Amino acid sequence: MSFIENIKLRAKSNIKTIVLPEANDIRTLEATNIVLNEGYAKVILIGNENEVLEQAKTKNLSLNGVQIIEPNKSPDYEEYVEKFYELRKAKGMTLENAKKTILDPVYFGMMMVKLGKADGLVSGAAHSTADTLRPALQILKTAPRNKTCFCIFCNVCSRL
Repeated sequence: MSFIENIKLRAKSNIKTIVLPEANDIRTLEATNIVLNEGYAKVILIGNENEVLEQAKTKNLSLNGVQIIEPNKSPDYEEYVEKFYELRKAKGMTLENAKKTILDPVYFGMMMVKLGKADGLVSGAAHSTADTLRPALQILKTAPRNKTCFCIFCNVCSRL
């Protein structure tokens, strides 16, 4: 069994919910389609629902069973703003800036993970490493006593 097959098998035995904040990137939608067809995770896409569905339709991709969330229309938006503000106010965050920041799909998705509404987040197709790690460090932080974090770029994932 290959490394990737082993990971997929383990994932199928313990289904997790993964947020993909780059729903406007066709590669994200293609990956979502694969994950759904193979059944090793639940997927939440962050983006404009109409645009996401139209883009998927043009590539004949099925997104059945996927939750698509638009941060500005989410019933959780205000809660995420408040929680983010509380996390960052000691660093100078204002409520007004928190409202703008949580509209960013990566920040919104990280708040979902922080508050237990998702198990993980995968980003990097359309965002730089810094734009993916910054929200993670600001919201999730590192484990106690850890001062560093680790990031990986996985080119093999594009061949799943």
